[in-house]
Amino acid sequence: MRDLLANRRFMIFWLGQAVSVLGDGMTPIAMSALVLHHYGPSGFGIALACYSLGYGVPMLLGGVIADRYSRTTVMAVADALRLGVVVGYLLLAGRIPIAGLGALSVVGGIGAALYTPAFRASLAQLLEPEQLRQANALQGVANKGAFAVGGALAGVLVATAGARWAFAVDGATFAVSIVTLLAIRLPRVSRSEEAQGVVRDAVEGIRAVWRRPWVAVIMAQGTVQVVAGFAPFMVLLPIVALDRYGAGGYGTLAFCQGVGSILGGLLILRWKPRRPGVAAMHAVALFAPMCLFLALPVPLWAYAVAQLLGAAGISVFFALWTVALQREFPAEMQGRVFSLDSLLTFVLNPVGLALTPVLMTLVGVPALAVGSAVAIVFFSYVVLLVPGVAAFRTPPHPSTDGLTAPLVESRTG
Repeated sequence: MRDLLANRRFMIFWLGQAVSVLGDGMTPIAMSALVLHHYGPSGFGIALACYSLGYGVPMLLGGVIADRYSRTTVMAVADALRLGVVVGYLLLAGRIPIAGLGALSVVGGIGAALYTPAFRASLAQLLEPEQLRQANALQGVANKGAFAVGGALAGVLVATAGARWAFAVDGATFAVSIVTLLAIRLPRVSRSEEAQGVVRDAVEGIRAVWRRPWVAVIMAQGTVQVVAGFAPFMVLLPIVALDRYGAGGYGTLAFCQGVGSILGGLLILRWKPRRPGVAAMHAVALFAPMCLFLALPVPLWAYAVAQLLGAAGISVFFALWTVALQREFPAEMQGRVFSLDSLLTFVLNPVGLALTPVLMTLVGVPALAVGSAVAIVFFSYVVLLVPGVAAFRTPPHPSTDGLTAPLVESRTG
């Protein structure tokens, strides 16, 4: 940890992105206040849908770009796009039709789609392989804390100075991020193969994941758990918590969820599990009580404990999973791998959110909550049957069909 904090380039990167995430935490508050005021709930829904469209459609392209060019440059360009969107909201909201605001939201989603895979793949270039576990945990702690502070700051600014001032500060955080990224200037990763067409490069990334069945099955697990567990929870928690505990109780649960995320990141800074895949699956399973308690009239303190443990478990999983991908795939492939991981996690989330109200009407909240808890537990442990999942790495004896690739640990730059 001492060596990690002494790494000047990593610290510039870490602090710059923490400031950027603080802005990310401000954006939803400022956006909702400004758009709802000028365009109403329907306009707000259109803006969110346009952002999702811009984020989801080009996600694989974002991974290809991250593997072709300097990742910090790609992130800086993505932040410049998002800075332009913030300025657009600041100057044009209320003065242009909702179609124009939707176009701005699409650009914001495209910026996020470019940023995400480049960001997740960049740490492997900055650090030695043995530092990645702690670095990802530290980054996760900073992100959770900065996002929470950003939301609180935006709330204060909206209430006192107005939503436009919140957007102005949000834009300044993107400017800080751009400056730090250009100061680091990671080189473009060396490619072991010649760059091909965009589609062929994207297909190569998909093939690289398919050749490692344990990676493919964890990504598929994420897709299923998001639809069957996490999406219903996102819809049901405010409904149940407000009815059962009131607004203060719901606020307490939301606070405990944020604290749990930070505690999970702090835990993984010190803990190095012998079998990271098993530890990661145990960690994901801790989310099940958060779903189950939606069906049980437990006291607020019990639900708060479940929120702490469940959120901590998700943080532990993501830290271990990110390190596993960074170590398993060569640097020149990581942008495409992370973009595929993000896409598979994101792609069916809107479906789960849309289906939850329908299922609530058909089967009721208790049955839906129990089903979500069962899905979380079942799919957390059934994947351990696949070789490689328990260790979060390719088994040492490749299969005879040549589909299993060797473990690659590399650092570029």
